[in-house]
Amino acid sequence: MARALERSLNPYQVPLFRAVYDPRDRIVLSQQAQHRSDDILDGDLDEVLQAKRVQQEQNLPVRVQQILHQIGFYGVYGCERIQYDCHLITALVEMWQSETHSFRIRVGEATITLKIQVIWGLPIDGEPVTGADLERTTIQWQEYCMQYIGFAPEDGALKGSQLQVKSIISHVSRVQIAPDTPHLIVVQYACAVALLLLGGMNVS
Repeated sequence: MARALERSLNPYQVPLFRAVYDPRDRIVLSQQAQHRSDDILDGDLDEVLQAKRVQQEQNLPVRVQQILHQIGFYGVYGCERIQYDCHLITALVEMWQSETHSFRIRVGEATITLKIQVIWGLPIDGEPVTGADLERTTIQWQEYCMQYIGFAPEDGALKGSQLQVKSIISHVSRVQIAPDTPHLIVVQYACAVALLLLGGMNVS
């Protein structure tokens, strides 16, 4: 009886687990063979992903908080420490399809919306910021960082347009914001904190 039921559900004799959870049509999912979920379906992978994050306990000065309000990042700062559910993140990674930019779940497909803007209060007006600037030299990026976040990273901290988070943390830990600190330094400090918030750091 059980074998007859399995044949009716799985006429092509694909392993039953795959027959239930595998994509019905792989034409669109051209990268499925390299997807993490493909190894799971074959029973070759059972690992919980650990999310990368940077934590630092710090009470931000009021002047810095005011700047974060002005640039639209105070909502992220106000969320304080976010509790990560590594099992949930692992499940979402396994359901994510980069070809369609959606999560493939049993009841259909779902995608990410801008409701995150409601949760964190992030502004979504204006043009999107995307892509990579490949034309600047290392020296130009160092000058750019000095202008906007108040320090010039060492050569080893820069890889093209990518800046190591630990270099920003080192800079932020050295700067002391006092009531008489020049406004420009406060703004640069706040911009550095905003970069850390983007990189996954919760400053509380």
